[in-house]
Amino acid sequence: MRIALVATYTHPISLGLRYVSAYLKRHGHDVRMLFMTSKRDTAEPDFSPQLLDDFVEHLREVDLVGMSLMTNNFVRASALTQAARNGGIKAPIVWGGTHPTVAPEESIEVADMVCVGEGEHPMLELVQTLEAGRDPSGVGSFLVRQGDKVVRNPVEPLEQNLDDYPFPDYDLETHLIADRDRLVPVRPDLLRGALHRYRIETTRGCPYPCTFCNNAALLRIHKDKGKFVRRRSAENVLAEIEEMRGRYPSIEAVNIVDDLFFIRSEEEIEDFSRLYAKRVNLPLELDAFPITITREKVRSLSRVPISLISMGVQSGSADTLKNIFQRPTPVETIAEGIRIFSEARIKAEYHYIVDNPFEPEENMLETLRFAATHHRGPAIVRVFPLQFYPGTPLYERARQEGIIGQRHESAYRYMYTGKKHLKQAAYLETWLRVVLALRGKGVPSGVVHLLLDFVTNPVARKVLDRGWFTPVSYRLWRIGRVIWKNLLYQPFVRPWRYLRRRKPRYEELHPEDEVTLPRNPMPTAPVVAAIPPAAPELAESKRAKAQV
Repeated sequence: MRIALVATYTHPISLGLRYVSAYLKRHGHDVRMLFMTSKRDTAEPDFSPQLLDDFVEHLREVDLVGMSLMTNNFVRASALTQAARNGGIKAPIVWGGTHPTVAPEESIEVADMVCVGEGEHPMLELVQTLEAGRDPSGVGSFLVRQGDKVVRNPVEPLEQNLDDYPFPDYDLETHLIADRDRLVPVRPDLLRGALHRYRIETTRGCPYPCTFCNNAALLRIHKDKGKFVRRRSAENVLAEIEEMRGRYPSIEAVNIVDDLFFIRSEEEIEDFSRLYAKRVNLPLELDAFPITITREKVRSLSRVPISLISMGVQSGSADTLKNIFQRPTPVETIAEGIRIFSEARIKAEYHYIVDNPFEPEENMLETLRFAATHHRGPAIVRVFPLQFYPGTPLYERARQEGIIGQRHESAYRYMYTGKKHLKQAAYLETWLRVVLALRGKGVPSGVVHLLLDFVTNPVARKVLDRGWFTPVSYRLWRIGRVIWKNLLYQPFVRPWRYLRRRKPRYEELHPEDEVTLPRNPMPTAPVVAAIPPAAPELAESKRAKAQV
């Protein structure tokens, strides 16, 4: 069967579609991937008329169209679906991914069919059903629109053995990508770094129902459908990296995008680190959930050239974490994680959530004090405004309390950027960024606390907490960035870092290790691992983890 899988994301990562494509190809189907990307991060459908015409022409000969999207791709996916309809495309259009999974009723108003949950098995069953000329309305995990009627089928059980899935589809000869006003054959340079920093997911599912995260909805949807948290074997993960490096020597770093890499035991982390160092040893980026971090796991990972570990702090208030976010991360545990990374001299990235209408001001002040006490550099900090995504408990609460209407428009209409949020940040949110920046530069905790004493004093707030404060702060930040980049970083810091950069060899780090490792022969067919289209696309960047 001839199938077109359409990625609606602005960046050409699209892990979910790549896994589904590989799975369909393994079963003998003709699959073409179309990356409808943009040169800028935008939720708007910035497709030119010429590009839409070309898009429609590439759908004329296919029997099925699949689109993958998140909430902030809803408008883009709707525009592409409408363009296909206006162009006379008769093939069924299927939506899948995070947003159709958590908001299937809204999605079926636009698409002909909606895949809910993990998509490999359901998509194959749908293709086989259509190919045989049978009625697709009974295919599991799908909503199917038939005139004014919508047929809803139960979600299929979860695949438990992730090693049985194929690796993601990077067969560039079957891929097209938007380039100006045309869809052109994919070249590595058009993938914007996707074949330099290779994204891979090693686990599927998360057991923590944080109220701001889509995972809370996924847990509910997949209840009684099998074990939700599943892990790929270390051998399977390393085999994927080795195969892709063999095909694309441009790969120079690896990014494990799942939240739960650290859910593995200390023994498993030790084995993975030893194997990775011997067989790959490229700079590695990881994400960490605070309660899964231990000193022993981090010590084992010291074998590996870790370039970054990201961790969600979200709040420094115990009340916000427990009673608003329902996040099982005690403040003390988060502080210990920061301390472990700092002592191991690992570059870290920390995420905070602000602009929370359910959070009293005293909780925000606790977050400021937490950051002043525990934050350490060098670290990257990302401060995200809270978004209410369909299916999450906070979305339902926001609707009940009249904070949002039928949907949270900013979740649909905007892509997060730090610059955008800086322009509209509230007074205390601005000072959180200042505190994190100062502590990241090594300013002593006591000095930062004194600053907080001043800026949170009622008299100071009466003077400073006014409409002019945010725009003035933003302009000062912009001026500071220009000075730092052009007068300090480029002429002095960057050359110094370049001269100091050197990749340590495994034998130099661990001369006592004498290990003979089995190396499986490279598979003759794409033997790879699937990640669900409903999994967060990082890739689309870090915000996509929880769509925050």
